[in-house]
Amino acid sequence: MGRQLRRLIIVAIIGLVWYLGIGVPSLASVPYPSFSFDAWGQRVVAPAPYEPIRLIDGYDIMQEDPWSLTGFSIVPLSQPQGLAVDSQDHLYIADTGNNRIVQYDQDFNFVRTIGDSSGKGRLSRPRGVFVDQDGLIYVADTGNSRVAVFSEDGEFVKDYGRPGSQVFGSQYRFAPISVAVDRRGTLYVATEGGYRGLVQISPLGQFMGFLGGNKAGFDLLWLLKQWFFTEEQLSREARRLPGSPGSVVIDDKGLVYTATISTNHAQIKRFNLGGINTLPEKDYGDPFFRAGTSMFTGIAVDSQGLITTVDANTGQIFQYTPNGDLLFVFGGRGLTQIERLGVINQAAGIAIRYDGLLLVSDLRSNNVHVFQPTEFATLVHQAVHLFEDGRYSESAVYWSEVLRRNANYDLAQRGLGMAAYQNEDYHEAIKYFELAQDAAGYSDAFWWVRRAWLLENLSNVIIVVVIIWVLHFLVQRLWLGKRPKYKRDWYQVNRLLGDLMYSFKVITKPVDGFYDIRWGKKGSILAAWIIIFLAFATKIFTLYYTSLIFMSVDRNRINLVEQALTFVLPWLIWVVAHYLISSLKAGEGRFRDVFIGSAYAMVPYIIIMIPLTIISNLLTGYEATVYTFFQNVSILWCGLLFFIMVFTIHNYEIWEAIPTCILSVLMMVVISALGGLVIGLTFNVTEFATALYKEVIYRVF
Repeated sequence: MGRQLRRLIIVAIIGLVWYLGIGVPSLASVPYPSFSFDAWGQRVVAPAPYEPIRLIDGYDIMQEDPWSLTGFSIVPLSQPQGLAVDSQDHLYIADTGNNRIVQYDQDFNFVRTIGDSSGKGRLSRPRGVFVDQDGLIYVADTGNSRVAVFSEDGEFVKDYGRPGSQVFGSQYRFAPISVAVDRRGTLYVATEGGYRGLVQISPLGQFMGFLGGNKAGFDLLWLLKQWFFTEEQLSREARRLPGSPGSVVIDDKGLVYTATISTNHAQIKRFNLGGINTLPEKDYGDPFFRAGTSMFTGIAVDSQGLITTVDANTGQIFQYTPNGDLLFVFGGRGLTQIERLGVINQAAGIAIRYDGLLLVSDLRSNNVHVFQPTEFATLVHQAVHLFEDGRYSESAVYWSEVLRRNANYDLAQRGLGMAAYQNEDYHEAIKYFELAQDAAGYSDAFWWVRRAWLLENLSNVIIVVVIIWVLHFLVQRLWLGKRPKYKRDWYQVNRLLGDLMYSFKVITKPVDGFYDIRWGKKGSILAAWIIIFLAFATKIFTLYYTSLIFMSVDRNRINLVEQALTFVLPWLIWVVAHYLISSLKAGEGRFRDVFIGSAYAMVPYIIIMIPLTIISNLLTGYEATVYTFFQNVSILWCGLLFFIMVFTIHNYEIWEAIPTCILSVLMMVVISALGGLVIGLTFNVTEFATALYKEVIYRVF
């Protein structure tokens, strides 16, 4: 009994140690998920790129305390936020709650505190810190509304207060939360609520302007207010402002990076000397996070130009290439408030050392997490470095190793594709680009394959074309020219076949065609259903067989039921909605006529998209205008037929058909909303009935 109890105690201790994250965890035990996103924005599980190795909590910080028996007291970190690393890999922490900057050496030994002594250098709730190439320490002293500057020895030198320029604005708040300084001594200051962008201040303290202001997103409510409100009413309304930069950093080349909070688009920016953003303006962060906007509170850039950010809302860390391509995502917030190595409860700041260690401050847990790159991340970084340098062939070795560890890593497939492309192995390049779903790379490689084929077979192609033309000419002149001309009546062959073939008259002579549907008893319900089925089959055909260059969906995730609902259901809703509206507006068309006419109006989509899908596999991205043109022709042709059907079947004037079409579309919205409401209520009633049944069964039996 005693031996079993001891075993249980040992197992419990081991489990507790693992749960609290004590010690250095192995790669298999990192307490967070790691993944990347494929070309379609879907999560793909990936090996952990970083593993946590230690916590910095400040319990090694001793300060003089005359009230203590020993004369000293321990003052750990409190609400740490901004982080900075100098050229010697010393770490500087903006210890906001203790109104100081804490410095650690490269081995994470405590060195000193800065800004907590009396005098002009005393800090108040500092949130950001930066160390320039000369060792000067710049602090975003938020509570004092200034940027304080300290020497390499931690002595106060000077400060930069609120700019006095009229251009800055008397009502604009100046509360620095992050700061960076370039080699010329120009300060770039992110301020609290600074929707105009970074505040640029010269070394002499002069205001130089704003940099990197964000654009306000489209606000329909504000637009409606502008239309209907008076100027006095508008003056009392709070307008939604653009997101403000929450963090700023400068890389070794002098490029300025910002991370924007409270927005889901273009959260990361990189500005050149001309103030132009050179990163793609796209959605960064986790697209599956729907609890609010991103809160990128920290950004760091290493010597290779790799960009790392942290999202305070999710606790996730994102790392991107210098071109803005995602490398990996890892981390996450803890489910409890228990302090655990590697679990970030509220991320605030981030920094990268020159040796590759990653540091993230946790505002809520009052500590700084230290992560080291795993073998997987090291391989990816080496491959990216060579890839960005244009040495694709050299990077192939590392990309191959990356694929051995993660076969679903799209960036590695793309890297191998670029290596094959550089070696002029275009067939191999096409294979890798297709695996990576890289349309641009696929197009470039296919252009060379097509060019080589045409150079080799052009003469044969010309001969075949000439032979076909001659045969066509001979048949037309020598055989068909001598036969009496007559128009085949498909209705004499088969009624259904006649109804189907009649669709060609509808699309070529729509007024006569729709008139005969209403008054000449042409067409049938069965033929209409067959045409809709063919249109849906065409839709599926385009999804599966359109070239990667023009593909808009991931064909591996196509759901036929979902596609049927999104294609056939809107068409059916149109038929019902339009018939209801036309009945109210004295339309002469019957439901049968609307049904058949709406089906026949879809025929251009079938006859254009099937050959266009086949031809798309012979085109490159340079001929995208050809594909887009014919795709738009099919849509416009169908739309025109729908409109002609409306005023022909119902015997409307054109000016009567236009509002009828608009009202029909609005009726579609109403029907869809009511349908969604009914479905939702049905599910709720079903769940209630099921729960009630289970409760009755449980109570009775």
